Amino acid sequence: MKRYTPAVLFSSALAFISAPLAFAANAPADAAAADQPAAFQSEALPPAGQANAAPRGRGAAAAAVTIQLSADELAQLHAKLDQLNAAIKELKAAKADDDLVVDAESCGWIVENALRVPNNFGGDTAALANPFNKCLSSLNAGLRRAQEIKDGTAQWNKITGRVNRAYRSVVDGTAQPYHVSIPANYDPAKPTPLYIYLHGMSHFVPDLGWDWTGGTDRPGGAGGGGNYIRIECFGRGNNSFRWAGETDVLEAIASVRKRYNIDANRIVLAGFSMGGAGSWQIGLHQPDLFAGLEIDAGVIGNRLNLDGLTPAQKGATSTYGIMIPHAVNVLDVPLVAYAGQNDAQLASSKSISAQLVREGFHMETISNLFSRGTDIYTVWLAAPGQGHSHALHDNVQDTLGKIDYYTNINFQQGRIQPDRISFVTYTTRYNHDFWVTVDGLQQSFDQARVDATRDAGKTTFTVKTQNVSRLVLDEAAQAKQITIDGDTLNVKPAASILLTRSASGHWTQGDPNADAGLRKQHNLQGPVNDAFFDAFLCVTPTGKAFNSIADERGQQELTRFKAMFTRDYCGDARAKADADLTPADIANNNLVLFGDPGSNKILAQIADKLPIKWTKDSIVVGDKTYSAADHVPVLIYPNPLNPKHYIVLNTGLIAGGGGGGGAQGYGDFAVLQVTKGADGRIADKVALDGLFDESWKLPAKM
Repeated sequence: MKRYTPAVLFSSALAFISAPLAFAANAPADAAAADQPAAFQSEALPPAGQANAAPRGRGAAAAAVTIQLSADELAQLHAKLDQLNAAIKELKAAKADDDLVVDAESCGWIVENALRVPNNFGGDTAALANPFNKCLSSLNAGLRRAQEIKDGTAQWNKITGRVNRAYRSVVDGTAQPYHVSIPANYDPAKPTPLYIYLHGMSHFVPDLGWDWTGGTDRPGGAGGGGNYIRIECFGRGNNSFRWAGETDVLEAIASVRKRYNIDANRIVLAGFSMGGAGSWQIGLHQPDLFAGLEIDAGVIGNRLNLDGLTPAQKGATSTYGIMIPHAVNVLDVPLVAYAGQNDAQLASSKSISAQLVREGFHMETISNLFSRGTDIYTVWLAAPGQGHSHALHDNVQDTLGKIDYYTNINFQQGRIQPDRISFVTYTTRYNHDFWVTVDGLQQSFDQARVDATRDAGKTTFTVKTQNVSRLVLDEAAQAKQITIDGDTLNVKPAASILLTRSASGHWTQGDPNADAGLRKQHNLQGPVNDAFFDAFLCVTPTGKAFNSIADERGQQELTRFKAMFTRDYCGDARAKADADLTPADIANNNLVLFGDPGSNKILAQIADKLPIKWTKDSIVVGDKTYSAADHVPVLIYPNPLNPKHYIVLNTGLIAGGGGGGGAQGYGDFAVLQVTKGADGRIADKVALDGLFDESWKLPAKM
């Protein structure tokens, strides 16, 4: 099916449908309060073009008002939380439907998290700063739902209108909330389009989700505009939808698709401000998931390449720190990008547009507020006179009307399988675009690229690659000939064809069932922070450390990580003693080990299988040796006890401000020099860091 460019569409006879959709990513500031939680409001912003802006949720900017809950308020919340937790425990014991239980459980988890952080809450006003009423409302909603489940009268899973729902996260087992709006004419027998909205940074400091679970559902209330379902993703708080925040979006989508009849080819991703940043990241990394992107005032940073960075810095930066070169990934997913004319975040749209021009695409300027691609489906809009705000039906160009027009067309056209793909990535975590899968890189965290075309019959494929060692072409059951980087292969047709690159640079058809040994691949490529996208379990030591400073630093780091993950990811950094670890724990989790081989039984069990050698006296990394008395290694590596998952040593997620910016963490490994101050705090600095090679071995040169 041919996809028309915006220039063709706008000048064609295709007009607005009789009732144009109003997409809430562009909701005006005076939208009804019932449909506009505080999370949709404006946020503090960095200077134009600044990369990795630190969200306010980490305290980069102080809240206007701060309060503490009183002893009486705390007692009321604890008592009611205990009541709800007891009801949830009873439902689980009775084998109640977990698809309903999780909706009730999330109401308690949100409050439990609020009670775990320091009793110091902030916001732009006293009402926003004080979470007591919202937490009480959340607990009451949870108790009401628990009783309905027990009585067999639960109906919220069947109603139309706006409903608070939740899913149980694979990351930490917690019940994470989201809003879903179901149109009044929803028919479970018919596939329905899905509109995904990622919110801007909230007014709450921190944002622990109490705006997502309280109150009552609104049957028959604001639905999905009449012909689509809409979800609003919490994203676990003010973390820029990164790491577990990104996983939240994907898990919420999966939850909605499980519960409702969603048309997988008509899913549009949208977001405003911080949510715009999340939409840039998810949309550019995983473009084939969506029929369209609607990105409003989202920051992406200004880095064009990774020049000048060390290997470890490249690894730490490549996940979110370099987005502009991914612009070509929108070749096959329509993009509508918006910002206010006076908004600093207009620079992000301009950066992506400029990159596409460098790629050879052409933009047509309609006015100083409106341009569009002539050979690529992109629309660029600036709202006249506006700063950082939602689009409006202005009287200059009706910016909101244009956004709705193109987004509605994307719903109508749906996701279209292309015969031409251009795809850029820096990591095999993001390795798939329609019928192309990058299964291996020559050097992880350097730019990799695939430009591929196929004929209409899918018999002939022509591919050009950069920094790719293994490539899979799907939908190849009719394939006869593949030309890749100048090599012409007469191939054996298969649903999926694996191509492998030799050391001399030539390609052959490979055996997808052959054991390629330990190698970097999708979801098993590092760097350290990669372990925290998925299920993880912290493992604490019970033995006697070789050197006490290793255990002391490990406990300090675990304390930091648990507090950060609670505050910035509304999560539970689960921990278990090494002696209590089960085979199921090893089978299902990335293991984050704290201590040293003397104190941590699991680390002692695998120490001789790790590329970094750690004894009582020394830490040996290739030809470099460090004293174990004042050094500690950090690393990520496939778990020798279960190579499908990682082990991580002595660090949690390093996410910078609010999970969104600042420091981006380690590469694959580091050796830290540690010192203990007079106050008992352990300080560390990096003595050595780097990346493992593509076979998870130490590099020849460090």
